[in-house]
Amino acid sequence: FHTLDWLFASVKLPPMSAKVIHKILVPVELVEEAPPEVDYAIDVAAQLGAELILVAVIDTAAAASMIRRMQMKHDRSEGFNEMLVKEAKAVLQQFVDQAVEKGIKAWGHATVSEEIEAQILKEAIMQKVDLILVRSHGRSGLSRALLGSTAGEILKAAPCPVLVARA
Repeated sequence: FHTLDWLFASVKLPPMSAKVIHKILVPVELVEEAPPEVDYAIDVAAQLGAELILVAVIDTAAAASMIRRMQMKHDRSEGFNEMLVKEAKAVLQQFVDQAVEKGIKAWGHATVSEEIEAQILKEAIMQKVDLILVRSHGRSGLSRALLGSTAGEILKAAPCPVLVARA
């Protein structure tokens, strides 16, 4: 055997018909009304025949954006965080419905936290996802140093492959 022949003979790959990606986790930014990563994720899930898990982590920026968009349609006896989560779930449900229309099993989850990356990674581990699809804004230099990079942090610590889609 040549060295490479031995290497390839020892690697056990799944059969070509075996599905490698069963679950895709997509963090959804609620700052925009129609985040482009959702349409892309739906298309990817459709092509792979994978389940889609949409996660919204409501931080201060998302909360501010949601408050501007929200009408006072919620019960005032609800707590502020509960009101935000309820609104986020309504938005996620629209995306879930889009996915279901294309024959994709999908569901959404929303939580309030300033630790966006930690919540996304926690969800990825709990749901045992095979792929995380995140959006990168393509910031560089000072803006990246000051604002950080959610996609970069997820890339560093993800328990599975990460697909970064440029915004």
